[in-house]
Amino acid sequence: MFIYEFIEECNEKYPSIDKSKPASEEMVRAYEKTLGYPLPQSFRAFLKQFSNGIFLLDCEPIGGVDKNSPCSDIRNVHDIIPDVPNQILAVETNELINSCRLISFTMFDAGDSSNNHWVFICDDNVKNNDYRVGFISQDTKKIIKTLSNFEEWIKILWEYDKQGDINLPVFHVLYPTFDQRVSLLQE
Repeated sequence: MFIYEFIEECNEKYPSIDKSKPASEEMVRAYEKTLGYPLPQSFRAFLKQFSNGIFLLDCEPIGGVDKNSPCSDIRNVHDIIPDVPNQILAVETNELINSCRLISFTMFDAGDSSNNHWVFICDDNVKNNDYRVGFISQDTKKIIKTLSNFEEWIKILWEYDKQGDINLPVFHVLYPTFDQRVSLLQE
């Protein structure tokens, strides 16, 4: 899995990165029980072997499985966007997704100082619970971008980090201009 490569490379490149203590298996299981869904194997590895929540590369606020995690704890999307409807449109796939199946793993969009954020789309029968991830707009209450899984998400973030000195949130890497982002967020 790419997540192990990321952990090793990130620890080498940023040995003093501000991480929190990794989560225990018991902590992860307790949150899975509370959330009602198992977490993706790659995200479990991230929490247990890298950091139990972190403001990753100073641009992505990833929640942990502890209320004291640096960027708060992962939670159901309803806890971040209280007025989210029961069914949310995933724009790219034109499908309706039950909002109870959405687990927020980033707590806000640090690039835009908003509640737009990334969620796990907890579909049934997914190998290793390797769910798709989606970027949800706080304004339209739609999932406006979907990626295949957490590993693709972190790979985008990490590959961009290797290109230069400025780190950007994944959504900004995918849509580099302000006009592109605004257009998608308000459609």
